[in-house]
This record gives sequence, structure tokens and C-alpha cells, in this order.
Amino acid sequence: MASGIVALVATGLAIALLIFGKRGRLLTLTSVIAGLAVVPFAAPYVVAGVRSADSATFDGAATLIAVVATAWVVFELKDGGTRSLTPWLALLVPCLWLAASGPFIGIYEFVQGGLDSAEQFTTEFDVNDY
Repeated sequence: MASGIVALVATGLAIALLIFGKRGRLLTLTSVIAGLAVVPFAAPYVVAGVRSADSATFDGAATLIAVVATAWVVFELKDGGTRSLTPWLALLVPCLWLAASGPFIGIYEFVQGGLDSAEQFTTEFDVNDY
């Protein structure tokens, strides 16, 4: 609940800063926080897209794009975040991180499937059967 409130405040502050034409570190930082607020809602669609584009080329390109976008935002935070593209890129960076995690999504699903199988085995296990 508290993280949702922080995300709403950051989103409102970012919108207010954009309306008044302000640029800088605060706008970039609030845009990243607002982007983190969007990730739980966008995650099913991004993960579905990552699953459908299951290839090494896509994983490499998504990782490269996420690294470049993250580096851009970090350098803009250092520089003052004055470029007009920076807040929009900062808003997208958390979703790009999620898209770049393609290989890790496959590993997570494999481990999750194993855990589900183990849980099913333990719930059906009865000592009296042996």
C-alpha cells in the first residue's frame, strides 16, 4: 500500500513538473519511480512478448537497449537531466529491464515448475503408503 502511494505521488509530481516545463534531476527521478509503478501492470504483457520472441537475438537486443537506456538515465542524473527525452526514457527504463530479463524468465519458470512439482509430491505423500 505504501509503495503504491509513493508511486502515485511520484507520478503526480512528474506530471506537474512536465506541465510547468521544469527539467532536471527531480523530474528524471520521479519518472523512474513512476515507471516502477507501471511495471506490475505491464509485466504480464511484457513477459508474454518476451516468451513469444524467444530467441537469442531478441534477448541480446533487449539487454543492449536496457543497458543503453539505463546508462543514459544515469548520466543524465549526473549531468542534471536537462534533455527533453530523458523523463520519457526514465519512465520506460523499468519496463526495459523487465524485457531484458528474457533468459531469466525461462529459468524462473523452470524453477517454479520444479517447486510446484515438489509441493504436489509432498501434499500427496502419505507415510502409511510405504
